[in-house]
Amino acid sequence: MRIFWVLKDFVAFRKDRPTNAEKSRGGGVAILCSTLLNPILVSSFTTESIESLIIDIHFSSPNSSLSFQLYHLADWNSINYHISSHDWTLALSFLDVDSAFSYFTEVANSLLDAFVPKSTPSPFSRYPRHLKILYGKSKRATSIARNSVLALTLTKRFERALRAHLVKIESRIVESKNPKAFFSLCNTRLKACKSAPPGFIDVDGTQLLPCRDKASAFSKYFASVSTSPLQSPLPSHSPTLYTINGLPLSSSPFMKDLGIIMNPSLKFIDHISRMVSKARAKINIMFKCFFSPDPHLYNRAYTTFIRPLLEYGSVVWSPHTVILANQIEDVQRNFSRRLFARCQIPYSLYPDRISLLSLQTLEHRRFISDIVFLHKSIHGFYSYDHSNLFRKAPLTRSLRRSHNLRISLPFVPPKSHSSFVIRVIERWNVLDAEIVTSSPDIFRSHILSIPSISFSEESLLRL
Repeated sequence: MRIFWVLKDFVAFRKDRPTNAEKSRGGGVAILCSTLLNPILVSSFTTESIESLIIDIHFSSPNSSLSFQLYHLADWNSINYHISSHDWTLALSFLDVDSAFSYFTEVANSLLDAFVPKSTPSPFSRYPRHLKILYGKSKRATSIARNSVLALTLTKRFERALRAHLVKIESRIVESKNPKAFFSLCNTRLKACKSAPPGFIDVDGTQLLPCRDKASAFSKYFASVSTSPLQSPLPSHSPTLYTINGLPLSSSPFMKDLGIIMNPSLKFIDHISRMVSKARAKINIMFKCFFSPDPHLYNRAYTTFIRPLLEYGSVVWSPHTVILANQIEDVQRNFSRRLFARCQIPYSLYPDRISLLSLQTLEHRRFISDIVFLHKSIHGFYSYDHSNLFRKAPLTRSLRRSHNLRISLPFVPPKSHSSFVIRVIERWNVLDAEIVTSSPDIFRSHILSIPSISFSEESLLRL
C-alpha cells in the first residue's frame, strides 16, 4: 500500500509498506520543490516496514492556500550541507515508521523555514486579477512618466475600480449581518493619525522622545504647580473595607447586571451616557471606513450593527425625561443627517429623513418593546412576580373599546417613577379584545402598524 502526505512548503513524504513479511516494495521518499537539492541515499536506514530513505526531486504546483515563498532565492547550499551532515542512521535507527516520518518532516520543514526567505506580499495581492493588472500598469506608467496623460488615466481607472471593489465588499459584509466581519473590516481600514507627534512636546517646543526626557519634563511641570492649602479641612470619611481571604474588595458606586449599569439611586443616567457614546463611536467608524454612496447600505448597517446597542434592555432603562430621550434620539438624528450629506441627498427635517429611510424613532420603538413585553407578561410567556407592577382589572360593564385583560396600577406612582406599565397602560386598555388575545407575532405586527407616538403631545422628543 502506498501512502502520500503533503506537507507545508511543497514537501511530501512517501512510505511503502511491504506486501508480505519477506519482501518490501521500496523505501521512503521525501519530495521537495527545488532542483538544487542533492539526492542523498541513506541505505543503512532500515526498519521493519521501510528499507531506505531517499531524497528525490519532484516538481509540484504550488498550493494556493499556502504562503508564497521565493524559492529561487533560497540558500540551497546550506540546506544540502545540513542534510548531508545530519546523522540519519543514528537519528532514525531506533524509531518506528510513524516516528521516523514525523522526525524527518520536522527537520525538512525547519530547514525550509530557516533558509527559504519569505516574500513581502504586494498590498494588492489579495485583490481580484483585474485590479492587479490595473495596479501594475499604473505603476509602470508612473515610473516612466509620472505626469503623463497615460499615467494619470491609468491611476484614475485603478482608483475607480478599487473603490467599486471596496463597495462590493461592504455590501457583502452588511448583507451577511456578521458583526465580527463588520468591525474587522472597519479595523483594517482605520489608519493611524500621521499628524500625531511620536513623542511629547515640551513647553519650549522641544520634541521629547526618550522616556528620561519625558519624565524630566513632567517633574519640572509638576514642581512649578502650587496649590493653596485648605483652611479647615473636613475629616475624610473612610469607607468600610471588605475582604475575602485577606484580599480587599474594591468598592464601586455602580452595579452592572446583564449589561445594564445602575447607580445607588436606581437611575440609568450612566448607562444611557455610555450607550450613546458607544453608538456614536461606531457610527463615526462606519462613516470613516465605508466608501459606498448607497444610502440603503448605510441604513442596513445602522439597523443591523448599531441600533441594537440603543435598544438592548430598553424595558428596564427607558427614560422618562426630555433630556435623556433626546440624548438617545440624537444618535439616530445625527446618523440620518450624515447619511444625507454622504449620499448627496437634499437636506430635510428629521421626521422627513427617517420617513424616507423607512425608520421609526427610537422613542416609538421603545414603546413597542414595552407594550409587547406587557402582552407576553399577561399571557404568561414571562414568569416573574408582577403584583407590584400591575394587576388585572376588568370592567363590570362592557364598553365598546374594552377587553377583559384591562390592567390597573396597584398604587399611585409619583411623577418621577417610571416603569414599562406606566408608559403603556393607557394604550393597552383601549386596544381591541381581538388584538390583546392574539399570539405574540400577530400582536407585534398590529403594534408596528399603529401611528408613531413621537412628535405628539405625549412625546418627549423635539423636532
